[in-house]
Amino acid sequence: MRLAIPILICMFAASCAPYGSYPPVEKTASVTNMMFEPVPTVITTSIEWARKKETGIIAGSQLTFTLPLGSSQKSYEQIEQRMDGVSKGTDTTSAIGIKSVRVRGFDASVDIAIPREGGKQPLLYTITLKPSPFKEWKVTEERRWRRSQKALAESGRAMTSKNGLAEAENE
Repeated sequence: MRLAIPILICMFAASCAPYGSYPPVEKTASVTNMMFEPVPTVITTSIEWARKKETGIIAGSQLTFTLPLGSSQKSYEQIEQRMDGVSKGTDTTSAIGIKSVRVRGFDASVDIAIPREGGKQPLLYTITLKPSPFKEWKVTEERRWRRSQKALAESGRAMTSKNGLAEAENE
């Protein structure tokens, strides 16, 4: 009986851990609203990390950002309220692009595109974030992708075809 109570507490704590992907990739039980914590905190931490990676003219101009496809205007407003000097980006501006956010309990990963000056392809990263006890989320790992956004989109389409493996190996 003494062991049952700690086990129940652990089960309850584990069942409260957030789980979600933005944009949603499948119809599973998950937190589907981007405005629920910890997603806004993870996004603001990611944008701040990307701001430090920017160089040149882009770093000196007003910071703009975009969120994953299908994000609501309220999501943009929530991020803008949390960060001073940032605004929603457009297709014509060089903006830090949050491509996707995945939250699994106390782990999060974000795919992010950081613009570069001179019309060059943006730098693509997948960053991993974790919180410390009683502290904010912070970036613990980063992985830079050596492919362009166009090549990644094309490889995504190739992997969904019947001959996906063969097409991916030929790239």
